[in-house]
Amino acid sequence: MSCGPELEYVSGLFGYFPNGIDVYFDNVGGNMLEAVLNHVNNGARIPVCGMISQYSKIWTEREGVRNLLNLVGKEVRVEGFMIGSYLHRFGDFAKEMQGYIKEGKISFKHKIYHGIESFLEGIASMFSSTNTGKVILQI
Repeated sequence: MSCGPELEYVSGLFGYFPNGIDVYFDNVGGNMLEAVLNHVNNGARIPVCGMISQYSKIWTEREGVRNLLNLVGKEVRVEGFMIGSYLHRFGDFAKEMQGYIKEGKISFKHKIYHGIESFLEGIASMFSSTNTGKVILQI
């Protein structure tokens, strides 16, 4: 018997976060947000900037999150935001991030595909489990 996606997410979350979740940056929504809400700590914070799992669905077919009561019981703060509201702070952000990168506090992964002939392979990697990080096509 296989479990549904919600249970797979939840069991995986316990493995990675045995002490619960204090902050979750959500841009997925749907089943993933529901799983996180089952594993948040008291006073957790969830900034929300998108819900990509729902974008291709018309509003009457979008999934609801069934466990919103956890927001109350665990006093979770959820706040949506749009990046455009913070563009005036981008210079400060870039300067601070450069420092973190130089100090080795933040690292990033990328994969470079060389030549226009590798375009399709690079694009395909973004939609499969073969890619981790940013995809760059160098021509």
